[in-house]
Amino acid sequence: MLKGLGQFLQHPDDLQSVYAVAASVQGSPLAAQMMRNMLSEPGIAAMIQEQWRPAAIDLDALEQLPAGSLGQCYASQLKAQGITPQTLIDPAPITSDQDFIVHRLKETHDIVHVLTGFGVDGVGEIGLQAFNLAQNRSPLAVLLIFGGMLKTLQDDEPLEALLHAISRGFEMGLKAECVVGRKLEDGWQRPLSEWRAELKLPQSQA
Repeated sequence: MLKGLGQFLQHPDDLQSVYAVAASVQGSPLAAQMMRNMLSEPGIAAMIQEQWRPAAIDLDALEQLPAGSLGQCYASQLKAQGITPQTLIDPAPITSDQDFIVHRLKETHDIVHVLTGFGVDGVGEIGLQAFNLAQNRSPLAVLLIFGGMLKTLQDDEPLEALLHAISRGFEMGLKAECVVGRKLEDGWQRPLSEWRAELKLPQSQA
């Protein structure tokens, strides 16, 4: 765990460093607790029961959806970052309920960015992790929040923006419906404002 966190502190913007931290908590009692908590969510339990999986993502097609729709905003964000859906989708087969949750958290990460309005910069990522902690009891979120704060202190940077993002993330996560328990990909065409209202998320950007 400490090794993975150390890698994240050295390369916080590298997706592989985040995966290293995630790998460090897999199979731990904290991860098992998170799994139990998430499996108790009716939406997640229903998706597992149905063996539901999202359709393959075509960013070019999503970008043609109406402006302000979830799909159009998602496609624009990924293209601006130079990210492809293949980078985000776990190719490993789903053979258990736990596998489903691991896949679900990874494939919805950037969708939740769009829904919450948290940016993809360092402060936005940590704010999103605070949201994830409140929603999912994620031990990975705890480590990344801690790592983000430690990195800020290490670099002698102001803490205010980071602390505000963490506070806002916690507040949003506690008030919102379980976001990853919805079939978000079946509603790409729906306005972002409509999704936010349904999920009890603020309409303004985080």
